Amino acid sequence: MASPSNKLNVRIIRAEGLQHMNHFTGDHPYVTCAIKRAEGEVVTKADTKPVTEGDTLNPIWDETLEFESWQPGETLEFTVYDKGLVGSKTEGKALLPSEFFHPHGFQGMLAIIGLPDAKLNVGVQVVGAQDEES
Repeated sequence: MASPSNKLNVRIIRAEGLQHMNHFTGDHPYVTCAIKRAEGEVVTKADTKPVTEGDTLNPIWDETLEFESWQPGETLEFTVYDKGLVGSKTEGKALLPSEFFHPHGFQGMLAIIGLPDAKLNVGVQVVGAQDEES
């Protein structure tokens, strides 16, 4: 029998210390949040909109991504990309294991792996168990 699913609200607030990656088109950073099972399989993912104006090395998204089905033990993986003309370049990743946000949520800065001194500010809220059958 499967564990009960929970709904997650993941707020991508801002990043600090990103690198300048697109010299021709300018930087257009965005974040993908993926839910990963313990064995590494991606269950689902969602993207923020790219930031195209203002300080793109310290972008502010202030965007909430909603996930309908998350189970305890599944990790959140945040990947920061820079959207270019023909594709996206990876800036770095940040991981948030479930024990850091379940059951009481999380609000704070995560180190972006691959970028020294770069951080991602996120908030995670577990909305509750979905016990009823659909």
